[in-house]
Amino acid sequence: MDESKISLKISRWIDIHKEEILSDLKKAVEIPGISDPDSGTAPYGQPCREVLDCMLKAARGYGFETENYHYHVGGVFFNRPACCSPAADSAPDFCSDACRPAASPRRIGIWSHLDVVPAGDNWSFPPFTLTEKDGFLIGRGVQDNKCAAVGVLHAFRCINELFPKLHYEYALYMGCSEENTMDDVKFFAGRYEQPDLSLVADCGFPVCYGEKGIIDVCFTSERALPDYLLEFSAGTASNTIPDAASITLRLDENNTSTITAQGVSAHVIAPERGKNAIPLLLENLKADGMVSGDEEWFDFLMKISADGYGKAAGIACSDEVSGALTGTATRAEILNGALNICANYRYPIFDGNALSDGSRLLDSLEALAGAHGFSMKVVKNSKPSYYEPDSPAVTTLTDAFNRITGLETRAYTMSGGSYARQLKNAIAFGMSMPGKSIYKEYEGDPRGDYHQANESLNIREYLKAIEIYIQCILELDKQEI
Repeated sequence: MDESKISLKISRWIDIHKEEILSDLKKAVEIPGISDPDSGTAPYGQPCREVLDCMLKAARGYGFETENYHYHVGGVFFNRPACCSPAADSAPDFCSDACRPAASPRRIGIWSHLDVVPAGDNWSFPPFTLTEKDGFLIGRGVQDNKCAAVGVLHAFRCINELFPKLHYEYALYMGCSEENTMDDVKFFAGRYEQPDLSLVADCGFPVCYGEKGIIDVCFTSERALPDYLLEFSAGTASNTIPDAASITLRLDENNTSTITAQGVSAHVIAPERGKNAIPLLLENLKADGMVSGDEEWFDFLMKISADGYGKAAGIACSDEVSGALTGTATRAEILNGALNICANYRYPIFDGNALSDGSRLLDSLEALAGAHGFSMKVVKNSKPSYYEPDSPAVTTLTDAFNRITGLETRAYTMSGGSYARQLKNAIAFGMSMPGKSIYKEYEGDPRGDYHQANESLNIREYLKAIEIYIQCILELDKQEI
């Protein structure tokens, strides 16, 4: 069957099943699965358990085998060897390579995540209700990353119904703590057999073959804060530029004043899309003469929040493969008399000719903190990932995407962190279209993208992305992995 006829069959299938696709996405979006390891309901809180149960139930309803890896990750399978099918949905281990017959297919895993960042403020629509408006779907997680879990599930349905004779075994994996710690995929990778090739559906088309390193660091003031400084609050997520900040100051013995600043939230990988509320607040305080601006806490907080590229902090750097460092202070609060500040940075893949390990960046941050009376704790240092861009998987998927769409795109690297950095033989692939459309309530509206208020997904582009994924899987199935 030629490619045009295949494309037509897939397109018709998606048209017929459009309402089922959107219904499944609606059910997933309406469960506020914010990962909370400290909730008391292991491993990431009751909502994360509920959204995974919802997706696994939907998959079983479509006739797929599923596995629940103790609510860290869920799996959906087709074209699976009989020896690997579980007797019950009770989260068993994969069978080992030794139990597989010689002719047994290798496994291609496609990864998504069901957890989301907190809703934050400034929504025009209920964040955990799927709203359809002007050709868009709006709701927290609709783009990042529940659309991928639902989209790949239906891609599997289409392939299973229309093109059932495949070379490889396929699995859809759905994690529950990608936005928080990635302990979900670490749990899986440490206990179960990984796929022979993993595609992470949590970026833009075509293929991302490398990801910058990620560090989360927290700073704590070690010296006494000024008596006038009572409260400070900014930020909700470690990887999101805060869109609001507030401070409460003692004016005299009987009076206090609370000052606020409004910014624009965005993921720290794209600081140009946001406006950090922390330096806005500090600048206002200094301009109004409420703070001198030469105090240690003020100077340090300003340096690590003033821009999204580490320039004011003296840590700016870049490489030819992945570009410039991005990152900033994302959270701040006064707790037990100390100012606590958290920052998130995405550092270049290479340091000279070697893969970077982030040590130089951490040394510079620790020195800066110490000079201003702050201690530093490294919460996370997730080292860069890199997959050879000339490999068959990268070239096959990129060429197939370009042939299907008529575009001339190239494989790329990114500042975002996906499961690819935690898995062997992993690359990121889709599902966002190049130049994706974003819902805008008015001209110049800064909201609408992932991690922002009014997070949105263009319906037409989403259905096209599912079609592309189906065709690319069929193309990849012809190759040796």
